[in-house]
Amino acid sequence: MNWKESWKNKWESQPMLMLITIVIWSIFIGLCIKGGAMLFTFTFSLFKPEVAKDLYEGLNLHGLLTQHFWNYMGVMSFILVVAGQKAYMFYLMIRVFLAIDLIHPFSKEVSKLITEIGQMAIQIGVIIIIASAYFAWLTKRGFDIPTLGGYLGGAFEYLLMGALIYAIAQVFKRGVAIQSENELTI
Repeated sequence: MNWKESWKNKWESQPMLMLITIVIWSIFIGLCIKGGAMLFTFTFSLFKPEVAKDLYEGLNLHGLLTQHFWNYMGVMSFILVVAGQKAYMFYLMIRVFLAIDLIHPFSKEVSKLITEIGQMAIQIGVIIIIASAYFAWLTKRGFDIPTLGGYLGGAFEYLLMGALIYAIAQVFKRGVAIQSENELTI
């Protein structure tokens, strides 16, 4: 069966999952565009510092760039890492929704992907905490840094989501074990 037939079969048998997959795809594409635009303007700002006045949606780090190049690199690295991790987390979600089958929902692949999503959410939360502490440290030292919370997100939300998804992953692991036991006894 080719990918077109498999896609059509999924739409017919699991339309709600496929609709959610399309929404997740659109979020993933948006995050990739955001990360790519920031990476492009960041790289361009290294050669033409005026670009740092509007890196992405009004993000102005020109003052920091003129004050200290390496701190500018550090701030942008944190922002880009978080953006990349968020996009990767949504990519993993896409893979889950494409792999899941409502007839036999518990599979090792889905369980592994859900575990990865939980780990990625926790990693994002930890990196946001570290980045926020670094940004606060720079602000105390008198560096010109605007509020960057909108470019990172909330650490607590990602930590909570990661813990919740990790718990769901444990349920899926148990479901895989029970499903494989049932298949052996039949």
